[in-house]
Amino acid sequence: MSGNAATARPLGGFDATTAGIGSIIGAGVFIVFPAAVSADGGSLALPLVIAAVVAYACGVAIYQISSALNEGQANYDDGGTRAARVILGPTAAFVTGWVFLCSRLGAAAVAALMLGTYLAPGNAVAVAVAAVVLTAVLNLLGASRSDWVSRFVVAFVVAVLAFVAVVAFNSDLPGGTPKLATLPEPGFAGLLESSALLYFAFIGYGYLASLGPHVRSPARNIPLALPAAIAVVLGLYLVLGQSLLDFFGPASLAAEPAPILVPAAELSGGVGTGAVLIAAAAAGLGALSALNAGCARIGAAMAEEGELAPVFGRRRALLRGRPAVPWVGITAGAAVVVGLVLAFPLTTLLGVAAFTGLLYAGGTAVIAFTLRKRHWYTPRVLNVLGIAGALLLALSLPLLDISLGLMAIAAGAIVRLTFRRGRGDAGGRGRPAA
Repeated sequence: MSGNAATARPLGGFDATTAGIGSIIGAGVFIVFPAAVSADGGSLALPLVIAAVVAYACGVAIYQISSALNEGQANYDDGGTRAARVILGPTAAFVTGWVFLCSRLGAAAVAALMLGTYLAPGNAVAVAVAAVVLTAVLNLLGASRSDWVSRFVVAFVVAVLAFVAVVAFNSDLPGGTPKLATLPEPGFAGLLESSALLYFAFIGYGYLASLGPHVRSPARNIPLALPAAIAVVLGLYLVLGQSLLDFFGPASLAAEPAPILVPAAELSGGVGTGAVLIAAAAAGLGALSALNAGCARIGAAMAEEGELAPVFGRRRALLRGRPAVPWVGITAGAAVVVGLVLAFPLTTLLGVAAFTGLLYAGGTAVIAFTLRKRHWYTPRVLNVLGIAGALLLALSLPLLDISLGLMAIAAGAIVRLTFRRGRGDAGGRGRPAA
């Protein structure tokens, strides 16, 4: 969920894999385990595997779509709206872009509240709002991270998560506080809901799957890097999740809002606590910055196609020497995220973000299913698995989360009717040959 910006230098297979790992591991892992345990009554291993399989199937779909377009259309920074327009037409383009926006705005609200929960539990909402405003201002000023800074942040976060897992596994102390949650009996419905929530912790796979223009020999490297990155992240999550279960027990883990922090705080003193807080801050702020900038880019792309008001396509450099940015989209996106943070609790936002993210993933699998030309490692059965898996997991979430997600998506119909400029299919007629 960290969603790093695409690198300007071509990546090799190893670099693409590490970039994929970094894009997946983000704010979600810091808060998703309690919600997943609350849904399923304690199991994490099987839901994590299910979430990883759905992520892989839908990641392959994004790779198929990106690689099917010609060089001038291959940029996937618009969330796939241009690809959907080329393959299925303008309506599909708007739906794809709008659902992507809903998903990423919800994810940004989750990242902001995660940051507040870890850094200032008593003032989580205030800290979340401040973080949203700060990252939006930095994006407006054209600030960006270099590749080496991004890699350092990812390496640090992974190291901290591994450290917490080791500490929790080797603890003889009772985990956490006496807080206990009432857990449901394990069952198929709970398994699916837990998998849907854990899918949120894999949601950054789309960055790697769409890296084609930035990778050397993408037809060889991305099909290898994508499963490798997901497998590495899955292994880390399995170890971390089981260590937290051993440390807390299911009922205490489900009631703990900041589970990564507690083992370090209880067993390793101030150094461990500080490391976890720095990692949470780095993951949260990195996710917020990337999601805010990404949503602004998508809004600008949709405005250029006549799917949103032209104002979202306006770019301006607020500092001399810095690149022009879609300032309206950055500001509007931050305002929406602040509204979400003020209106809904973290658990609800997590469910809504997972629901809309799964719908977007299923939509990409539908688009990929329509492609005629495909490689042996992209069979249609994999697209069917992505469609069925994403839909099944999405519908397993609580009714409130589904309803809120559908309301946000349905609002897109009003937006399109209001701002559609009737430009037709300019810039994207015809199906790709691949």
